[in-house]
Amino acid sequence: MSVISVKCPKCRESMQIDTETGAVLSHCEEAKVKPGAGFLGERLRELELEKARREAVVEHGREREKNRQGEFDKLFRKVKEENSSNSR
Repeated sequence: MSVISVKCPKCRESMQIDTETGAVLSHCEEAKVKPGAGFLGERLRELELEKARREAVVEHGREREKNRQGEFDKLFRKVKEENSSNSR
């Protein structure tokens, strides 16, 4: 089990958190929450959404590059055909 110490965003007291489960191990009673709830749970959800957005941007870029390469191939074939017909 790995534990980190952080300051509570509400009361600024030190709190111990299990990094594997996200459970608050030591803090005032009102701040003890279930894993995935409260400030840390919200931040984890935000990070997951950000990750999904980044992955979508990367995938969009990949598709755009595939299309761009296809356009370059068409242009190259066209120029090649024009040059071969002009040299005859």
